[in-house]
Amino acid sequence: MAEIIQLNRNVYGKITYPNIINTEFSQLTKPTTQVTASVFTVDQFFNEYNNLFYEIPTEGDFNSHLELIKRSTEYVGVNQNTGEIDALLDEINQLRLENLTLQQTIDELTASK
Repeated sequence: MAEIIQLNRNVYGKITYPNIINTEFSQLTKPTTQVTASVFTVDQFFNEYNNLFYEIPTEGDFNSHLELIKRSTEYVGVNQNTGEIDALLDEINQLRLENLTLQQTIDELTASK
């Protein structure tokens, strides 16, 4: 007992095909909601920043003053305290050497008793 199935085939040309068939795969993705973003001028941005200054957390990986400092420093590429930091590092190294020398002197004095 065979059943006859009738198939219909529609053929579209190269120009009419994209007008009839959706080729964007929109069924496979979640629909995106359009967000209307307000565009700030630089002056408006800094006015808002000044208004929110004390509400922004001091530290944190996101939305913090520390993040702003890191991002701005990376963008500018300059660390203004480089000379001061280098001087402090030199002082730390010198103090470590003095500490090592003093520790060795203490060890020698205690060992000779």
